[in-house]
Amino acid sequence: MTPLSTGLSTRRSFILGVGAAAVLVSAPSAAARTFSRAAVGRAYRSRPDLEPPIVTVTARNSPSSGHVFLAPFDLQAAVTGKPSGGQFGALIVDDSGYPIWFRENRPGLTIIDLRVQRYRGRRVLTWYEGHVLDGYGGEWIVADESYRQIARVKAGNGYRGDLHDCVLTSRGTALITIYGELTADLTSIGGAGSGKVVEGIVQEIDVRTGKVLFEWHSLPEIALTETYTPELGQGGNVDYFHLNSVGIDHDGHLLVSARNTCGVYKIHRKTGAVLWRLGGKRSDFTLGPGVAFWYQHDARRRADGTLTLFDNASSAPGPEGALGPTSRPIRLRLDMVGMTASLVEEYRGTDNRLAFAMGNLQQLEDGSAMVGWGSIGSQSELARDGTVRWDSTFQPGVASYRAYRARWVGKPTTRPDAVVADGADGERYVYVSWNGATEVARWRLTTGVDAQSLRRLRTVKRQGFETAIVLRGASRGVARVEALDSDGLVLGATRLLRI
Repeated sequence: MTPLSTGLSTRRSFILGVGAAAVLVSAPSAAARTFSRAAVGRAYRSRPDLEPPIVTVTARNSPSSGHVFLAPFDLQAAVTGKPSGGQFGALIVDDSGYPIWFRENRPGLTIIDLRVQRYRGRRVLTWYEGHVLDGYGGEWIVADESYRQIARVKAGNGYRGDLHDCVLTSRGTALITIYGELTADLTSIGGAGSGKVVEGIVQEIDVRTGKVLFEWHSLPEIALTETYTPELGQGGNVDYFHLNSVGIDHDGHLLVSARNTCGVYKIHRKTGAVLWRLGGKRSDFTLGPGVAFWYQHDARRRADGTLTLFDNASSAPGPEGALGPTSRPIRLRLDMVGMTASLVEEYRGTDNRLAFAMGNLQQLEDGSAMVGWGSIGSQSELARDGTVRWDSTFQPGVASYRAYRARWVGKPTTRPDAVVADGADGERYVYVSWNGATEVARWRLTTGVDAQSLRRLRTVKRQGFETAIVLRGASRGVARVEALDSDGLVLGATRLLRI
C-alpha cells in the first residue's frame, strides 16, 4: 500500500449523512423537525456579538452537579449548502440551558467535542478546531481556566488530526485520531484492484514537544473484509474502518472503536498488535443477550472494569438504516477467562431515540450517565433506574457530536460587560454579563455622580447569561456593576457606565 494523501475525503459524505439523519432518524417527539427554521441563537444586549444556539431544557429532576459542555455545529448548512445564519462553537450551559461561556467558531473552522480533561495535574478544556466538510483536518486546543490556549496538539509525520477524539493522558501526552487515505487492492470487498481506502490511525503525541511517541494503523491489522461498508463513498474511496474513539485500558494498552466494522479493539501500546476484538465479524468474545451493538461510538473502560459505549444501532439515515428501535447507551462486562461479554445495564429514557451518527456516554460519579444523542441534537442525564434527571434539545438543524457534564471553575481575564438601555416596560436598566465566569452568584449595582461617590443601589441574583438590573432610584451620573461570588467576595467589576 502506498500513501496517497492524509485528506479526510470521507468527511463530506459523513456529515451530509448526519444532516439527513437529523431529519429522518430522530426521537418521536422530534419527528416533525425540518430545516425550515433558522438556527438562531439568543441575543444579549451586553454582548451583542454573541448569539449562541438555544438549548431548550425539557426535563430537570435533580441533575448531578456541574455544568454541561457542548459544541453545537450547523447541520443545516451540511444538508442544504446554505448556512443557517446562527453562530456555532464551544458552549458551556447551566441546568436551565443558559450559556455560561460561548466561543464562536473562527471563520471557515468548526469546533467539535468541548470537554474537561486533566493536563499535568490541572483541569483544562480541550476541543477540536478545524475543517469538517472537507479534507484538511485540524488540531486540538488545550485551554486553562481563563480560556487561554496553553497548548495545541497537532498530528505528526505529515498527517492532519481528525475531529473524532483527543484523550489527554497522565504521561503529558495526547492520544488522537487520524484518517489516512491509501491505495490498496480492494478486490476482497468487491472493489478495484487498485482503489482508494481510508484507514484509521492513532498517534500518541507529547503535548509539550509535539513528538510522535506511538503510531498505529488499522491496516493491515484490521482486514478490509471486516467492514460492513464496502461501498465507495462520495470521495471515491472506501471508508472501511471509521475510527471514532481511542482510550486507555487498565493495563495501559489502547481501546479503539470503529464504526464501520462495528467493533471495539484492544491494541498493544508498543507493538500495535490487536489483543482482542469485541463485536464485528471476528469477535473474540461470545456476546450474551442484549450485547450486540452496531455502528457504535465512544467505547471506554470504566474504573469498575466494565466497558461502556453508545450503540447507535443504525447504519444510515432513514428507516432502511435502522437495526433497532433505539440507540442505546450500554454498559458491558467482559469475562477475560471465558471470553464472554454480558450486558450490565442499558440506560433508557422515556422515549426511543435512534441516532444515525455521533453520540457518547459519560459515566458520572454516582453511576448515572450523561448521554449525547449525536445527530438527533439532544442530550440527557439518565439515572440507573431510568429517571431522566436532565434533558435538552437544540433547535432543528443543530447538533453536538458529544455532551458532557463536569465541574469547572472559569476565571476569564476580561472584565464583565455591561450596557445601559431601556427595557420593554419603559424602565431604565443595566444589562450585565461575564462570558466564562462560573462563580458569579450575584451582581451589585453601584451608582453616584462620579467614580469617587459610588454607593450600592441594589444587589440581585445572577439570572442566566445576562442579568437586567433596574436603575430606578439612581440619579444621573455613573454606575458600575460588581460580580460577587456566593460568599460576597468581589470577582470583578464592569467599566464605568454613564446613566
